[in-house]
Amino acid sequence: MGKDLRQFLQVVKEVSPDFYVEVKKPLKPKLEVAVIQEKLAKEDRFPVVYCPEIEGSRLPLVTNLFGSYEMLGLALGIDTRKVGKAESLKEFRRRVADTKPPQEVPASQAPIKEIILQGKDVDLGLLPITQHAELDSGKYITIGCMICKNPDTGVPNVGVYRHEVKGKDKLGCRIEPGHHAAYNARRHDELGKPMEVVIFIGHHPAVVLGALTPGGGLDMNELELAGGLLGEPLPVTPAETVDLPVPAHAEIAIEGVMDPPHYTSTDGPFAEFAGYYGEGNKPCYLITVKAITMRRDAIYHDLDNAHQEHNLSTTLSFESAVYDAVRRVVPTVKGVHYPISGVGVFHTYVSIKKRVQGEGKLAGLAALTANTDTKLVVVVDEDIDVYNEQEVLWAMATRVEGDLDIHAIPGVTGIPLDPTAYDETRYNRGHMTTKTIIDATKPVDLPFATRITPPKELWNYMNLADYLK
Repeated sequence: MGKDLRQFLQVVKEVSPDFYVEVKKPLKPKLEVAVIQEKLAKEDRFPVVYCPEIEGSRLPLVTNLFGSYEMLGLALGIDTRKVGKAESLKEFRRRVADTKPPQEVPASQAPIKEIILQGKDVDLGLLPITQHAELDSGKYITIGCMICKNPDTGVPNVGVYRHEVKGKDKLGCRIEPGHHAAYNARRHDELGKPMEVVIFIGHHPAVVLGALTPGGGLDMNELELAGGLLGEPLPVTPAETVDLPVPAHAEIAIEGVMDPPHYTSTDGPFAEFAGYYGEGNKPCYLITVKAITMRRDAIYHDLDNAHQEHNLSTTLSFESAVYDAVRRVVPTVKGVHYPISGVGVFHTYVSIKKRVQGEGKLAGLAALTANTDTKLVVVVDEDIDVYNEQEVLWAMATRVEGDLDIHAIPGVTGIPLDPTAYDETRYNRGHMTTKTIIDATKPVDLPFATRITPPKELWNYMNLADYLK
C-alpha cells in the first residue's frame, strides 16, 4: 500500500500510545474540537486527535497531525526521540532535493473516486467542517491543499489557504497577493478565463508539507515536491469536472471554479497563528463547487489555526531556508530552529562554529534575509542545543552584553499579521517591523570562561538503566 493518511495514522499508533488519542463522545462542529486540543495543550500533550463523530456529518475528523516536532519527524519516517530533532531538518532537506514526478493512475485505481457527487448532490454540509474560534466569521477548511494551474505554462501549483463555507456549493478562498496561486488567479483574470481549482483534504502529512513549503518560482510543481517528501512518486488521477490532477489516495477532493478569478467576496475575522484575531471583511476569492469526490469511508483532516500545530506545520521549510541563507556566508552553521515560543515564525535560533569575530552578527543578518516574517534571531555557539530553549536563554544570560551584542534594525518589511507591525508614523498598524539580532556567541580572540560539562567518556559509558532501580 502507498503512503496515505491511513497508513500514517497506523504508524503513529504503533510508535507510541502518547502520540494518539480518540474522542469517545460526539462533538459539535462549532468550537468543541478546538477546545479538546487546547485542553490537551494545557497538559503539554500534543497527540493526533481522532474524532469518530462530528454532529451533522457521517465522516470522522482527525486533527493535530503537526502538533509536535516529534510528529514532523514521523511524517519523514524519523523517530526524533531516538535520533534527535536535528535529524528531521536533515531528512527534510535531503528529500526536498530529491523531487519525484507524480505518477498518473486510472480512476479505477484511485480511492478518491469511490464516491462522486455532482450537480444538486454537491453539498459542503456533508463534511465535518468546523468553526475553530469564538469570533471566527464562520466554518473554515484550514488545511485543504488547493491545486490550480499557471495558464501560460500549464504547471500545477499547490498551496494551503483558508476557505470559509459560503453556501452548500460556495467556498471563500483567501490568498495573500504575493502567493503563486494569486499570481495564477490574476493571470487568468487578464486572459478573461475562469480559474479551475481542486482542494484535496486528507493525505499523508508529507504530502501536505509539500504544499506548505514556500520558495521556488512559478515553474515549481509542488506535486513533485510532495513526492520527494513522501519518498515515492505521488499517484494522481484526472479530476471529474476540471482539467487538473488530484492525488489518488487523498480522502476528499473539492472541484470548483473561480469565475471571475478576482476578489468578489470577503471573510474574517479569523483566529490567526500569532494568537490574535485578524481583521474582518478581508477580500477573498469565491469558488463555485462543481463536484465533491471522496473515499467511501473518508476521514476529514482539520487544523486549528490558533493552535501550535499551525505554527509547526511550516517549521521545517522555514528552518531549511534559513540554513541555506546562513551557510552561504557562514559555512560552519550547525543548526537552525524556529521555537514554538516565537509562534514558529517570529523567532529563530542559529548555532554556528564561530571562526572569526563578527560572524555571529553576519549569521544573524543572513537569517533575517531568509524569511521576512522573522523578527528576532539569536545566534549561539555550537555547544548550545538550539532545540533546548533553556540552553539558548543560558547563552543569552552568560554571553551577551546589551550594548555590544544586541542589534536593532527598524523599519523593515514584516507582515500585517504581526500585532506589533507599524507604518511610517509608528502610530498605526502597517507592514513594517523592527528586526533584532542577539549575538550570544563567545569572542574568538579573547579569553572566556570555561563551561562546565560532564566528562565525555563517562557520559557515553554510563547508562541510567544500569544504575537506577
